[in-house]
Amino acid sequence: MTISSLSNIPFESILEAFQKAFCDYAVEFDRKQVADMLVRRGFCPNLSFAAFENDEIVAFTLNGVGPYNGITSCYDCGTGTLPAFRGQGIAGQLFRYSIPYLKEAGIKQYILEVLQDNTAAINVYRANGFEITAEYDCYNQSIDRLRLDRPYPDRIEFHPLQPETLSGMEHFCDFKPSWQNDLNSISRGKDGLLITGAFLDGNPVGYCVFDPISGDVTQIAVDREHRGQGIATALLVNSLKAAESPTIKILNIDTNEKTLPAFLSSLGVAKGLSQFAMCRNI
Repeated sequence: MTISSLSNIPFESILEAFQKAFCDYAVEFDRKQVADMLVRRGFCPNLSFAAFENDEIVAFTLNGVGPYNGITSCYDCGTGTLPAFRGQGIAGQLFRYSIPYLKEAGIKQYILEVLQDNTAAINVYRANGFEITAEYDCYNQSIDRLRLDRPYPDRIEFHPLQPETLSGMEHFCDFKPSWQNDLNSISRGKDGLLITGAFLDGNPVGYCVFDPISGDVTQIAVDREHRGQGIATALLVNSLKAAESPTIKILNIDTNEKTLPAFLSSLGVAKGLSQFAMCRNI
């Protein structure tokens, strides 16, 4: 078995290995959605690594690179091992192999998320220097089961926004979005996202970032002074007109956050899986 970077590996081969490794995962992955996810998360083949057996990928760590909280960071977009090769410590070998390359590239921290019930993976991460830094809840619901009949101001207007415009509205959100939902991720994946602002009398009062294909509500937020008027519901209703997915999902809401979960509950959106955010310094 050999370990090397994925810099010269065809993208289709990487997607195939991803699907094989996560065939029994709690979340089902579509190949197109995986490809879009990797774009949004800043996938960097040169700093991603895999273990090979007879030229076939049997385990991998797909890494994204970029700034997060003002720090040059590496994000684990997905670490997986094909079922037949699990239990051999390959994931740990990949992490140990990759750290010197990340350090040489100027990476200061390595961050990831992991399902809270995935004890085996958590133990691997802990053994390789990762510590839990936050807890996230994830929500989902079928669109046809949402309660979306809340009234909102008649004079509200909706306008498309560019990612850079959102930087002036970050204070609308009550918590720091995770890597996959922050403004850098939105900018990388803007071609596949519907970014909408809500305006009252020409002033921005809220926004929603929505992926029509996957149903992912990346961000939705309303200015504190205009909450309780149905603006968030109106934004969601407007965004769902473009939905191709029969369900919506809202990932990685900080467990200390109260306002957004209460809003989702009022719409009938159910809490599903929970994740740990983990980090190690490089």
